[in-house]
Amino acid sequence: MPVKDTLVTSTPPSDPQSVRLNLTFPQERTDQPLLAQAIKNFGVSADIRRAQIEPDTGGYIMLELTGTEKQIDDSIAFWKSFGVGVGFIGAEEVQAY
Repeated sequence: MPVKDTLVTSTPPSDPQSVRLNLTFPQERTDQPLLAQAIKNFGVSADIRRAQIEPDTGGYIMLELTGTEKQIDDSIAFWKSFGVGVGFIGAEEVQAY
């Protein structure tokens, strides 16, 4: 009688996807490396399309974020926990995520 292979196979991670986001930073968060922390902590990659950060007033970063659905969701939750506004950039407009 053949012996069954009992190795457990894990489900492969979901395919990477990209979303375009507009991150809006309040003035009190401009000195914190929140984009770098999300890249390091959640394994996403970011292609910055446009940015303007002013220490006295706050700022924004428009970017394309690539990762699995979970990595992207975790990154967004992380930014929101610091008071960063997150908007989804569609074909026509920016919508709140």
